[in-house]
Amino acid sequence: MAQLWMLEDLEPWRDTPMPGDTCEPTTYWASPEMLDLPAEVCCEIDARIATVTIDGRTEHIAHLRNGFTTLIGDDVGAVGKTRLRGCLVWDRYLWTRYRTQPTGRVRVKERPGHLVQHETLLTTIHPGLFNVVFDGPTVYCETSWVPTDFGVRWNTLVVELETWK
Repeated sequence: MAQLWMLEDLEPWRDTPMPGDTCEPTTYWASPEMLDLPAEVCCEIDARIATVTIDGRTEHIAHLRNGFTTLIGDDVGAVGKTRLRGCLVWDRYLWTRYRTQPTGRVRVKERPGHLVQHETLLTTIHPGLFNVVFDGPTVYCETSWVPTDFGVRWNTLVVELETWK
């Protein structure tokens, strides 16, 4: 079965799947260029790209394996068979940008770390509150270690595609 990296957004949500759990995430595919992905979280997988038009909008869908689909940006190129490089991104609010509902189920194999980036904390007029400004490259760090002056941008998961209906 295919094992892939998946980034988990940091939006507050009631679920945090742990190793061994299955879930049905709403995902899009991110290329290394799209999110400044470090090599450690990039993988490759064969896919079939198709288009769907909903409410006058055309969206691209990547069909991976086992009935799993993920949304993909317009810069994918032609429809048909291709090889994707990058990772899945679990966006719990994906429905606000796309009309197509991705399908599929994954089993979480591990939660090995985070993608972090240098952060600067800017004070505000409210005592104890600050704005966070990220700069520099995105770096992969194992769960037990985040460098000083860096903030977590994404949690990382290694997942396996499960058979879907």
